Amino acid sequence: MATTAEDMTDDLADEAQGALSRKAGQLQKFFDDVEELLRRVSSVGDKEISRLRYRVESSIDHARAATREGARMAIDNTRKAAKATDDYVHENPWKAIGVAAVAALLVGALLRRK
Repeated sequence: MATTAEDMTDDLADEAQGALSRKAGQLQKFFDDVEELLRRVSSVGDKEISRLRYRVESSIDHARAATREGARMAIDNTRKAAKATDDYVHENPWKAIGVAAVAALLVGALLRRK
């Protein structure tokens, strides 16, 4: 059975993955628009346009690969950070409670001043 901390770790990873999926969707739309533009100018016979079209297509392929890799790395790093936090809290519960209490007192003091 999963503990609350493990559930929170999974929730954080799912949230990060959702945010990255939304950004990836926006980038995908951009790539699709650029590719459509390239298809429309493909009928132009100019050699310079053909070379430029090839370079843009190559850049799109590289950008897609980098986007996928970046998203994967961000999700992996989020999972690792959440796991490390979970492990630390399990190994040092009183320190974690103390840090949370001090943070709550600071936030309370800041809110009260306003």
